[in-house]
Amino acid sequence: MRLLVLTNNPERASFRQRIQIYFDTLRANGIDYQVAKLPAGFWARRKLFKLAADFDGVFLHKKGLNFRDALLLRRNSKKIIYDFDDAIMYNPHHPGRNSPSHFNGFRRSAKLADVVIAGNSYLAEHARRFNTEVKILSTGLDTKVYTAETKVKDDGRIRLVWIGSKSTLQYLSEIKPAVEQIGLRYDNVVLRIICDNFFNLKNMEVEKRRWSLEKQVEDLTTSHIGLAPLPDNRFTRGKCGFKILQYQAANLPVIASPVGVNSEYVRNGVTGFHASNIQEWIDRINELIDNIELRKQMSDTGRAQTRRFDINVIGQKLCGVIMECIRGSTDDVKEVERFGRQPEILTTSQKPKVSICVPTYNRKDYLKETLESILAQTYKDYEIIVVDDGSTDGTEDMIKQLGVPITCHWQENGGDAAARNKLIELARGKYISFIDSDDLLFSDAIERLVKVMETEADDVVAYGSYVRIDQDGNVYGKCKRKLFSGNITKHLFQTIIVHSCGSMFPRKILKDGVTFDTSLHVCSDYDLWLSLSMKYRFVALPKPTFKRRRHSDNLSTVSFENCLTEFKVLERFYYDKDGNKVIPPKIALKVLSKGGLKTGRCAFREGSYGQATKLLGQSFRRHPNFKSLIYWTKAGIAVRLVRP
Repeated sequence: MRLLVLTNNPERASFRQRIQIYFDTLRANGIDYQVAKLPAGFWARRKLFKLAADFDGVFLHKKGLNFRDALLLRRNSKKIIYDFDDAIMYNPHHPGRNSPSHFNGFRRSAKLADVVIAGNSYLAEHARRFNTEVKILSTGLDTKVYTAETKVKDDGRIRLVWIGSKSTLQYLSEIKPAVEQIGLRYDNVVLRIICDNFFNLKNMEVEKRRWSLEKQVEDLTTSHIGLAPLPDNRFTRGKCGFKILQYQAANLPVIASPVGVNSEYVRNGVTGFHASNIQEWIDRINELIDNIELRKQMSDTGRAQTRRFDINVIGQKLCGVIMECIRGSTDDVKEVERFGRQPEILTTSQKPKVSICVPTYNRKDYLKETLESILAQTYKDYEIIVVDDGSTDGTEDMIKQLGVPITCHWQENGGDAAARNKLIELARGKYISFIDSDDLLFSDAIERLVKVMETEADDVVAYGSYVRIDQDGNVYGKCKRKLFSGNITKHLFQTIIVHSCGSMFPRKILKDGVTFDTSLHVCSDYDLWLSLSMKYRFVALPKPTFKRRRHSDNLSTVSFENCLTEFKVLERFYYDKDGNKVIPPKIALKVLSKGGLKTGRCAFREGSYGQATKLLGQSFRRHPNFKSLIYWTKAGIAVRLVRP
């Protein structure tokens, strides 16, 4: 198998870490490669692209192509694999502005490829807009070269270290006030900068180490605390966190801004700390300087974590993607080791305070991880109840093999609402909390929810927000909707801010026949929250309570059928369930107009032009606006065109 590797600059660190370090692995798996730098002139590129026809596939690294180049490369290539590890669809100098040149170059490259390889989940989400074949491969590193033998004799100094390039040194500059404040307190702390550019500090010595491939490992392993500051914007969220992996491989605890994969690679309080502002940077650095044992504990845990990013693991996965693209098979790729956590065995109380309820249907691959997140809770007075709504994927056998005390109930498939009602029936706890079988709870979620329930004088519903994770559990974003406490009916009617996951309510409030509506195949939880909001106060927690997973089996939520159900829930609540007593008509009509527009557009996309015309017409009449009028007109024209 022959592979043509195309890159703008083979000297870049990105090229080295994304493909060059795997050249030996490619050869070992029968993939011969040839590297070619993309030339500047059109005719030179045209000549190079014609050579692509002599190869089984092309590996295009990071380059966003113009229209002519994209057309030529696609025409001459049998298969194209596009790899990128930065948010190249945005201008790094002005990430807040849309850049047509950056965006269009990325769009063309992603669209022409047979497979796209993204460095993290955030990048993958952008690529999936233009290509359905998107794989996520983290940037790997050779962990074997980061050994304890490179440590030098302790000279009594503590070294904060940052490694990066001239273009990213600005991120370190943003925490200069914090580092200078540390220098006022400690005279044995220095900042080591490994880069090709440097700056000075007022109150602290700066060790200026010019970056080199040969010296970087020694410079890292002879340091003590790794720093990874990063501003939060559209470009930086695409960063792949390679410096964090370097720090952890070098056995260093890490302090990082919780942006993008930083929040995943650095487990707050476990492998390091998160720091979001100058004071947090000062506090976290102080804590690690003063606590040698904590530094050792965090560094050891972080070092163990890097095994899954070793080049032997990532390299085999890369070969698998290439072979699958070109041959349609990965049979020749060696099996790589899988790393997983073992669930903690828990003995539950006979009279638990909390019933954690898990409805599931054919989610065996995710359910175990969900149960592990429950077993990892800091609050222990709970029971776990699982209702399997007719799974056919071996869920029952998997649960039985766990050896964990779980109340399980298996029933014929009756839908999500029926499963939730059965869970309520089986619950023994004073409080009930739901978690979907593909989502994860934060380890302190139940403890925080119980604290709210116990401190409130009246019965309330406690709830929190979420962070977004992909199918592999990688964090790629967070919900930014504003949460409200108190009487939230008006806010809840406008936006779904309460979810069945990561919330808690007293079991007794559902004794009066208030349950999940089994006539709704989706949004039964939204329907319930709207009803409960008329009677009870809601309390929003300041921090997220769960991780919401996005994967191929749950991406169909924008279908016409699902949108129509959500729209009917809103209409029914307002007109039939006394919602009009608390929702001002002006707000209600605007919300219903927006819901009709969304549902009508879904109907239009799926070819239901009659339904689309009706819904979009209602949308315009309820709240006249240009967008509804345009789509209503389009739907009306479509009805006439398809009418026999």
